[in-house]
Amino acid sequence: MPINEINFQELRNSQHIHCGEHEGEVLRLYCQQCEIPICRECAILNHSGHIHLCLSLKDARKQCTQKILASLKWLKTAASFYAKQTRELESLEFECNQNSMETKHAIKKWTSECISKIKVQRNALLNNVDGVSSESKKLYASKKAVMHIQNEMLTSTCGSVSNILTYGNDTEVMFLQEGIKQRIGKLASVDAPSMPGKIEMVFKHKEPVDEFLARACTLTSPVSKVKIMYKAKLLKTYNTHLLSDEFAPCLQGIAGTENGEFVVTDRTNSKVKMFRDDGTLKWEHCYVSGAHPPYDITVTDDEKCVVTKENTSELDIFNLDGKCLRTIDTSCVNCKPRELAGVAALKDGKFIVGSSLHMLAILKTDGERVDNIDIWRLATGGDDEGRYLAVHSGGRVVASNKIMGFIQFIDTAKVTQSIHGKEGEKFGEFNSPLGVCTDEFANTFIADHGNNRIQLLNAQGEFQVLLTGQDGLSVPEAINISSDGNLVIAESDGKVKMYEYV
Repeated sequence: MPINEINFQELRNSQHIHCGEHEGEVLRLYCQQCEIPICRECAILNHSGHIHLCLSLKDARKQCTQKILASLKWLKTAASFYAKQTRELESLEFECNQNSMETKHAIKKWTSECISKIKVQRNALLNNVDGVSSESKKLYASKKAVMHIQNEMLTSTCGSVSNILTYGNDTEVMFLQEGIKQRIGKLASVDAPSMPGKIEMVFKHKEPVDEFLARACTLTSPVSKVKIMYKAKLLKTYNTHLLSDEFAPCLQGIAGTENGEFVVTDRTNSKVKMFRDDGTLKWEHCYVSGAHPPYDITVTDDEKCVVTKENTSELDIFNLDGKCLRTIDTSCVNCKPRELAGVAALKDGKFIVGSSLHMLAILKTDGERVDNIDIWRLATGGDDEGRYLAVHSGGRVVASNKIMGFIQFIDTAKVTQSIHGKEGEKFGEFNSPLGVCTDEFANTFIADHGNNRIQLLNAQGEFQVLLTGQDGLSVPEAINISSDGNLVIAESDGKVKMYEYV
């Protein structure tokens, strides 16, 4: 019998329930085998084989009550969950209304500045926002109604069962226990409705009209965001460990060529290794073990590999066939010994190399000095340590600072334009930032080494976490953009991974 159809008053008025088979006998026992209340005569005549499974109704009630209370605890927890979800939906609904009002206000203000060009689009944009808002609110309302119904059912059942257990006598509880179990089991089998995502409508102020009109068409789904977000997909994994290696590789630098080859520096084995695009070895160059292991590497537009080394002011120039053409001593250009670090290619056979003495030096692959840029003290005034370099298409240099935990941009006028990030683990913060690289869309990629992730900084100064350990990343050290536009990452454990990002 369903719980909500039980007449509790009639049950309470009956102090004792008599056996239907034996006149005058009161039901005082419970057969666990048959799962029914019985009288003494039933126990002797009809349930003699179950006598060891018969309990008094009071003892049977205790056992039954313990099982029901355990299930009831789950129901109360579920009711609390649905109540919380309902409150969250109400909050999302309120934020949606506020967001809708703010977005419409931004659209009105923007259209007033360029009304001559987008006059016909203005009402369409407002209606679009209203449509997104209306669809979103309908979604929230429908989800909230489902949550409310589930909450009411759970709360009602909890109340009814609690009343039975509190006020019912032994017979009542045992007669109703099967219905209670069925009701609880039915409610427990219902899956919780999924929660919709937070709706966010974004109006990007002062962007080109044509760009916004092309982008605004994405404001059609109640779960879409206008803000451009990149996603990365793992394409290939290369293993740089060679049979000739004495130790497990530890990669510190990576660069690529126009035909898809890549070259890495292996610190533990004191080697420079170049691989073809299929992962096979093209050549390797071995340094004297323990002397000056290679650090960073770049490939210039005149097809030369430039390799910096640890604990020395010297760097080496290789051709793409692995022949060492020359060694350049940078001490003559104010890069003192034991201070070289990152290196990045410029145009016309030039490259820029950094040191931890706050100095950038611009040289040519033939050894000619072009310029010096004193930038590190300009940034912080301290003994910080610049590690890796990259160059934007417009000529701006981006440098990572491992010790201070930030990246900085320097223009050709030798002025630090901006500093981004600080030491930490949160969004837009770094723990030992190392490799940096840039792409044709003015995005900057940073190997957040200590936090085991790759962060992306777009042209508007907005950060995004592009890759983490969940994407297969493992202690990124150096990064590079391949000739076909993929992100290539050198990991400390000797692996090179290629990701497509869109």
